[in-house]
Amino acid sequence: MSQSFVVPALIIAVGLLISLIFVFMIYLWQRITALEKSRGKDAAVEVKQAGAALLGFKGKEIWDVLENPDKAPVNIDELRQRYSFTLSRHIEQIIDQGQMDKQAGRESMPQSNAAIGGLRGEIESWLPPSYVSRFYRIGQDSAILSDDEVAELRTEVRVLVKEILTRLGMSAEASGIGSLITSHTLEFRSNAANPEPEEEDPEQGKANP
Repeated sequence: MSQSFVVPALIIAVGLLISLIFVFMIYLWQRITALEKSRGKDAAVEVKQAGAALLGFKGKEIWDVLENPDKAPVNIDELRQRYSFTLSRHIEQIIDQGQMDKQAGRESMPQSNAAIGGLRGEIESWLPPSYVSRFYRIGQDSAILSDDEVAELRTEVRVLVKEILTRLGMSAEASGIGSLITSHTLEFRSNAANPEPEEEDPEQGKANP
């Protein structure tokens, strides 16, 4: 091969190599940028889902403080009062998920931790896994049982709620919170499935003069 062909061939090869390196660098930069954005979004979602603290405590810390109030340097009565709403919404959320999962034909056991929304923002709540599984199972069962059978689940919910609140030193609120939870979940489902008939307007039955 003459020298006149070698030099252009080398120039072309070097050019192709530089182009490939350039394309690879662009691809690598785009991948790194996409991964950084993905991590940023995941972190933002994780922070949002985690929820905020309540009087300096969050998640299992709230549970531990309420179970052992003598060790807590906070106003326990205020913590109990503010946490009662969060706790009831947490239980309702688990039951609701059980109902929806059963209707959708899937199984998705909730985590013990959950971010519960309220008037002052989200609070991170925590329930022992044993209670989470029982409330979830109640939600699943309520989606397929008859109204008479659901009545037994209402009793079970109130017993579990009383057990939980007794452990947290909130037994006085057990009856009210238990009734609130069942009315928002089990009784709401029953009422939605069997709406009361509308009363007939007596004026509609009168003939026009």
